[in-house]
Amino acid sequence: MALAFDVSAASPQRNAQSVKKERRVAAGELERTRKKINQNTAETKRQLNRLASLNADAERSARLIENLRRELAGIDSQITALDDTIARMDKNLASLRESYADNLRATRARRQQMSALALIFSSADFTEAYRRYRYLQQIKLWQKDKTHEIRELASDLASRRDRVRGIRAERSRKLSDLTEENKRLQATKTETESLVSDLKRQGSSLKKALAEKQKLLKDLDTELDRIIAEEARRAEEARKAEEARLAAEAKKKAEEARKAAVAANKNESRTGSKNDQTASSDATDKKSDNSKRSNDSTKFEREASERVALTGSFESNKGRMPFPVAGRYSIVSHFGLNSHHEVSTVKINNSGIDIETPQGASARAVFDGEVSSVFHVSGYQNVVMLRHGNYLTVYAGIDSLAVKKGDKVKAGQTIGAIYSDPDDGNRTVLHFEVRRERAKLNPEDWVK
Repeated sequence: MALAFDVSAASPQRNAQSVKKERRVAAGELERTRKKINQNTAETKRQLNRLASLNADAERSARLIENLRRELAGIDSQITALDDTIARMDKNLASLRESYADNLRATRARRQQMSALALIFSSADFTEAYRRYRYLQQIKLWQKDKTHEIRELASDLASRRDRVRGIRAERSRKLSDLTEENKRLQATKTETESLVSDLKRQGSSLKKALAEKQKLLKDLDTELDRIIAEEARRAEEARKAEEARLAAEAKKKAEEARKAAVAANKNESRTGSKNDQTASSDATDKKSDNSKRSNDSTKFEREASERVALTGSFESNKGRMPFPVAGRYSIVSHFGLNSHHEVSTVKINNSGIDIETPQGASARAVFDGEVSSVFHVSGYQNVVMLRHGNYLTVYAGIDSLAVKKGDKVKAGQTIGAIYSDPDDGNRTVLHFEVRRERAKLNPEDWVK
């Protein structure tokens, strides 16, 4: 009985331990699964970013190839025109040399028959001698001019041939560049196709990565809209407060004028001249008061006018403002709806453009303005918003800041260093927007 009791008592203990162990195993499996999903999502995000970079590289290569082809066509036209010119000049030079040679042969023949002096002295009279002398001088001058003309033409021909050789060498270099760029483009396309195949197999991870990207953009949009709306609210409150202040001041002046008029009426019976002087003084004071009220009431209007002028200045520079980064860059995501048709039908709605740069690059202001706001949004590090009258420019993805709220900045001034993501191979991307208050505009229409 004791043995049976011991066995029955040990059995529940083993079952409890087994359950705990199973729970620990299940929890470990769940954690490993969660980590694996996160790793898959992170890897998918890196592949999507790489795909965006490859697409930007392909676009840049295509533009460069097109430019090289246009340059080659222009070079071929120059070579054709120069070849035609050289052919005509060669023909002209040959004709000049032949004419000069004929003249020399004729001159030598005459000299063999008679010297120049003998020819002159054998003349019948002085007039004939003078004519022969002039004839000989004209032949000598003609030969000198032709010699000079032949030398200049030959020199010009040599120069043009050198130029053609230089242009042909430049054409060879351009053709080599075109060939290399075509190779790079094909390599980029091959890598893109391989990456697209990998992304297609990732399914849920791809959708999750795209959803996270869209959420980051939406969060940034929401915060920008909130800040812009708050600025508009404060501006409206300031306008109303200014109007109320001006109205109260005008009311006070009117009351003072009324009291002054009452006092003047009481004193009217004393002296006419004094009353006239008081009335004149009151009129002058009233005129001055009216002038002050007029100046005060137009203060806000003048400020509004100045803002309009600044806005006009920003708008008049549309398409001519400097790019928000200096040096080499690629636009990896354009304004509006973006998607890769071979990867997913899910579209990313971009309120600006994403600009990939080499590590260590900085963002710069595209126009004179004031730092309206500096804030932080997850996924975009620091965000700087500049105000240019009614227009705004937004620089997101700033690591170390070079400006603060309230600073006045000039076009080209550094905003801050662009953040390099260590989890994505130090990929360095600036998100840039242009707005007219809350209306989103295509930045590529404004910068060059």
